[in-house]
Amino acid sequence: MIMDRCPLCRAMLHGADTCRRCRAELGTAQRVERDSQTLVGAAIHHLMHDNQVLATHMLRRALTLHATPEARVLWRLATATSHDNRDPEEA
Repeated sequence: MIMDRCPLCRAMLHGADTCRRCRAELGTAQRVERDSQTLVGAAIHHLMHDNQVLATHMLRRALTLHATPEARVLWRLATATSHDNRDPEEA
């Protein structure tokens, strides 16, 4: 999910990295969100190729950056059969 609203004032961003209403600079937050999405995509790729170790590594990093509900579900799926099923935010 790409940031479509300013997290401060909730104005629509329309792809901008500066909020038109409150003038918040959101470029860094958007980059972190994109980086997290990239890591989740890599984790899905590794899960598809039956590489649970790399998938959980990618998901741990993604959850550290931006803990989306989707990333949490993938974390539970990837760690369901392993011993490392602790939430990365609790570790």
